[in-house]
Amino acid sequence: MKPVITPSGEDYLEAILVLHKKMGMVRSVDVARHMEVSKPSVCHAVAVLRDGG
Repeated sequence: MKPVITPSGEDYLEAILVLHKKMGMVRSVDVARHMEVSKPSVCHAVAVLRDGG
């Protein structure tokens, strides 16, 4: 079964890509600041993406 990525998951992936191109290394705090969300939100989203969704 093919993993389904939610629109919010796509937003996180896009932010990570943009920051990686700009800075080379991406930390959760960088993503949180870029997206104006909390660090725990970033950690949760990354865990969901890592687990296939």
